[in-house]
Amino acid sequence: MILVTVGTSTFPFARMNALVGRLSEHRKRHEPIVFQYGVLVPQYYYPPIELFPFMPQEGLLALMKKARVVICHGGPATIYQSLSFGNIPWVLPRQQKFGEHLTDHQVEFSVFMQRRRLIRIVSDDTPLGTITRGSTKTPPLRHQNTKLISFLDSIVQTL
Repeated sequence: MILVTVGTSTFPFARMNALVGRLSEHRKRHEPIVFQYGVLVPQYYYPPIELFPFMPQEGLLALMKKARVVICHGGPATIYQSLSFGNIPWVLPRQQKFGEHLTDHQVEFSVFMQRRRLIRIVSDDTPLGTITRGSTKTPPLRHQNTKLISFLDSIVQTL
């Protein structure tokens, strides 16, 4: 299963909607996509894409734990949650210039995390087959990397 989440922001995220539409053509045959899309309702998806505007935290975490591929916005908490289950997420950070957020803090955080090889940033030239082909696993952060966990916790607590 491919899980895509845009978080709980009240800003629309049209670039993520477009990405999910294109991903459906590149996924493994009949592999489900679960898309938590937020405030901008997708208009063009066909099964097996499951659509949810928002979902309870427990439900999102359960899906994240089962997902083969996680694609998310650049929020530190969501990235940390994905890493805590051993999934290195693909990240499409929200950008101010597209009206997706008030600042570019997600871009800055995503660059920081990619330099440490803890995420992969989705760009316009990222081949979609690369995203859907397979996931990259890492040891779950819950049980290791205490310095990184402390650092990420400090960032999440200041948001």
